[in-house]
Amino acid sequence: MVPDSGSMNQPPPTLIRTRQAVSRGVDPRRNASQYVKVRHGTYLPRTEWEAAGKERRYELYVRATVESLKVSAPLARESAAVLLGLPIVGGWPTVTHVVEEAGSGGRGSAHVARHGTRYVPEVILVDGIAVTSAPRTVVDLARVRSFASGLASADYAVRHGLVTTAELEAEVERLAGTRGIQRARAVVEHADGRAESVGESLSRAQMITLAVPLPVLQEEFFDENGFIGRTDFWWPELGLCGEFDGFVKFGRELLGSDEDAREALWKEKQREDRLRRAGNDMARWTWDEAYRLETFARLMASVGLVPGGDRR
Repeated sequence: MVPDSGSMNQPPPTLIRTRQAVSRGVDPRRNASQYVKVRHGTYLPRTEWEAAGKERRYELYVRATVESLKVSAPLARESAAVLLGLPIVGGWPTVTHVVEEAGSGGRGSAHVARHGTRYVPEVILVDGIAVTSAPRTVVDLARVRSFASGLASADYAVRHGLVTTAELEAEVERLAGTRGIQRARAVVEHADGRAESVGESLSRAQMITLAVPLPVLQEEFFDENGFIGRTDFWWPELGLCGEFDGFVKFGRELLGSDEDAREALWKEKQREDRLRRAGNDMARWTWDEAYRLETFARLMASVGLVPGGDRR
């Protein structure tokens, strides 16, 4: 599945409680009200809900849960990530995650998963909501989610200045001995802010898992006519450029019209021709190909990148 874009730059949602709506002369519980129930007692205008992707809908659910249940513990894991704008690979949860000191006595519910910890996290505020700090959130995600998802979160956080590698390394050492910390340590070791998309992070995670030779990221190429462009991946020893998503990312759904798509495809073909004339072969793959490890292994082998053992 292709992830939604981050919610970091989206406007605050117009969540409304049942009592508030009724006081304004609108009963959101009625089908004709043009409101959608986010969770019991909290609604959102239907137009906003229908325009929201899966990530945004999870964010709305988390915000509604915090407001409705008066959650006092800081949000953690994916619930912190969605407010911080961190991407993940895979599905979003169906509950709100919070963290609290072990032995505090808090009880979970159908909507709230409580996680006890001996390592009390640093907490920051996002729109007045307490969430675990970006370094702690990234490391927690790396501990409990897949290697690919953890790397996507870490790459994004480093690229956008939410964390430094040193901060991530320090957080890993703070949480030494906790479940999943070895995977988190591997994520932090490979985190690279040069990755420009979740798909690039996913691709690199699969390369690491397969133990194929790792590429140079975002290499710039020039010819006698000047700058050709940057490639997502480059293996100089093979003279091979790799591009995540290939022509698919220039599709009509992203560019808005058939004419725009045709122009983008033509420009990309010219760019690829120039790269080939400069002595490079090209490999392209889509999200679905990168997501399936066996498929990606065959693709890598077909261009001379032979998989080895798992080296996470």
